[in-house]
Amino acid sequence: MLNIIPLSTEHIDEIAKIEAESFGDPWSRQAFLELTESDLAVCLTAVDDMEVAGYLIAYIITGEIQILNIAVKESKRNKKIATKLFDVIFEYAKNNNVTEFTLEVRMSNSGAIALYKKLGFEIDGVRKNYYANPKEDAVLMSLRL
Repeated sequence: MLNIIPLSTEHIDEIAKIEAESFGDPWSRQAFLELTESDLAVCLTAVDDMEVAGYLIAYIITGEIQILNIAVKESKRNKKIATKLFDVIFEYAKNNNVTEFTLEVRMSNSGAIALYKKLGFEIDGVRKNYYANPKEDAVLMSLRL
């Protein structure tokens, strides 16, 4: 059974593994630890059958939620876990009178772009050479609830 819960320090090691398998330039374990202590951050963990399956990290800044990072464990992909993480952050936004979301995604990440479009995000533009390792443009996307 899938549960979406707040990220806690007990999840950090598994989240760091998912991060490393998902991204060429992964965040450090320390970066995740610092986010658990930030008043600006909303950090969610997807737990499926007692196993950390994914996470979503966002910042709330001046009435806007910026999605900083989302990933699902490779063996748990295509099970709507990312969609369920978004369902929870959308509900959080409604409960806190937040109506706008923004994010950046690698131009080559067509699966993520398709998911974001399905969720209602629109493409706003491109940020050249935003990502390193490998160097790549970012697609800027936003959503108004």
